[in-house]
Amino acid sequence: MDAHIEASDYLAKGTAPLSFDWVRQVHTLGPTGTNCERAALTWVQRHCKTTEVFLHPTMEIAAQAVAQCRKSVLLSVVAYPHLHSIIYEHIGQLKLMDVFIMNTDNMVLASSTGKTPALCATHPAPEKLIPASIERKYVTSNAQAAAVCAKGEADGCITTLCAANEFSLTVLTKHGPVPMGFTIHGPLQAATQTQPSFTNDFQNPNRREFHDTESL
Repeated sequence: MDAHIEASDYLAKGTAPLSFDWVRQVHTLGPTGTNCERAALTWVQRHCKTTEVFLHPTMEIAAQAVAQCRKSVLLSVVAYPHLHSIIYEHIGQLKLMDVFIMNTDNMVLASSTGKTPALCATHPAPEKLIPASIERKYVTSNAQAAAVCAKGEADGCITTLCAANEFSLTVLTKHGPVPMGFTIHGPLQAATQTQPSFTNDFQNPNRREFHDTESL
């Protein structure tokens, strides 16, 4: 006998608000040039156009910021290696509110020398795009991979086309955009207009990034 699920059971009450007008901040993975930043800006344009996007060195740090502010949400990506840990660590503060699919930027293998690299910087998620013969250097985002390569800490990287161009790297292989799932996590109880704003706690006029760019 086939299992039968009532629509009211599947679409549980409270799993998604009718509006995201209450959102004042979206926190996600930086630095600038990540697919997460791109997805966050797209989501903001669709749902809450006056909302600010804040960038963090890891998704875990971004989640901590959201857990402290009831007018904020976390934008993550389903390919993030430890998304499950983030969900369960914050199960008492955050819930899944929205899911959408969007193409990533063109994912590329790039080089600082124009030659096939011996050491390639990469986030763990897209590392399978690197030929098996090339050594890996793991970093926290696709954009950081390009920065590390540009500094000479690796001679190649898997990154976005946007980041490769920003750091004047030579693109060796274009893998194309990847249809990717992105998730929105917010407070168990959506904030109201009477809730205090935490904008001043996290505001940073310089690209709203939470990392020391000199360490990249």
